[in-house]
Amino acid sequence: MPEPTTEEYVPGLNKWSDIGYTTLDALYLRPVRWFHRNFVERFRGPAYPYYHRKFNPVKTIDECEIEDQVCFYEAEMAFLRDRRIDTMIVGILQDRLSRCIVHEGRIDALDKCAKEKDDLFESHANWYQKYGEMGTPHSCVDAYMKQKHHMIWMRRHPEVDLKGWAVEREYERKTKDYIKSIPMPMEFR
Repeated sequence: MPEPTTEEYVPGLNKWSDIGYTTLDALYLRPVRWFHRNFVERFRGPAYPYYHRKFNPVKTIDECEIEDQVCFYEAEMAFLRDRRIDTMIVGILQDRLSRCIVHEGRIDALDKCAKEKDDLFESHANWYQKYGEMGTPHSCVDAYMKQKHHMIWMRRHPEVDLKGWAVEREYERKTKDYIKSIPMPMEFR
């Protein structure tokens, strides 16, 4: 028989503790349980899974007043939450691509896993554009400044392809040409 923890009530341990617990239960706990069962749970509405949770909109750092420390804190926490979510999305897309490559085989994966590869490349580029090269102790103010400097640079240099799609397509074309140039072994008949 397992030992009871300190939080558990053990009946019959002491006459006075039995009386005290029964009184406490009758006066305080039963009415609360009854109210919770009959009112709170009825009007609560349907329970949603955790992954459908909608967060209340929080002001970004550029919308906060200068002396509003609470707004700064909320913007910082929203930034950290968004960074965790974006990192998880990149990880999920990377897992999808690796599963597709394993399922299709190394040669067929170039054609059949193109959508997964494009999604991962776009997600990597967006993640790097938002969070990359900011140093270890960075905050939402650093990300905002990076975004501002990036927009100024893009306005001055509109012809540059920052995401690297042209380089990626050229690499894919060379890889496909190389794979086609490899002689296949003769088939056994």
